[in-house]
Amino acid sequence: MDRTRHLDDRGLKQAYVTTMFEVIAPRYDDFTRCFSFGMDSGWKRELLDTVLPRLAPDARVVDLACGTGDLALALAARVPRGGVVGIDAAENMIGLARERQHQAGVTNCRFEVGDMARTGLPDASADAVTVGYGLRNVADLRAALREIARILKPGGLMACLDFTKPEPLVWRFLFLEYLRLAGWLYGMAWHRHGKVYSYIAESIRRFVTPRGLADASRWAGFEIVQSDRKLLGGVCLLVGRRIT
Repeated sequence: MDRTRHLDDRGLKQAYVTTMFEVIAPRYDDFTRCFSFGMDSGWKRELLDTVLPRLAPDARVVDLACGTGDLALALAARVPRGGVVGIDAAENMIGLARERQHQAGVTNCRFEVGDMARTGLPDASADAVTVGYGLRNVADLRAALREIARILKPGGLMACLDFTKPEPLVWRFLFLEYLRLAGWLYGMAWHRHGKVYSYIAESIRRFVTPRGLADASRWAGFEIVQSDRKLLGGVCLLVGRRIT
């Protein structure tokens, strides 16, 4: 696929992203740990530490762009009388999540292939929605945020962790160049194709800054509860509450 053409065209972007994640699914968890020098685990723990205390045992939670299911399964342990739905566009990711669920013996969680901008879930059906590295990959950020607001109950919580475009221009250049080069090297080493992971730098280049993510979330009907910048704005943990 022509990466530039697909990423610049909203109608084509999802096809490119889904195809890429189908390819990288078996090495995805290894890649995120290596690529972030282990920091990814800490960032996800911080997301969970923010969300879990706010969940009742019977809460309903949706984990979008769930990948191999790490966040969804951790959330399921906190809501034994409730449940978690994990949604991802890549069938291979969902397959790995279901394997992990079976091995862990978790029964109050299900995984589905789907589009996070069109989940098909009922209005106001979720107490919380989490998104790990997913908003950057949607064709229309505002459409995805509107969908999250739609499925959340009034007062419900959205927590998203994602790469964002740093605001300082010098750091932005250095950050994206590192990601481009490192992604190319990992892609060649693991998949014999440099473009597989260098996609990350290109997706961030087309994404928003942490401030832009907060602004888009407010537009979609969220009150910003928390916005923590990591790596000088290269990563953002944003928590919003759906305004009633």
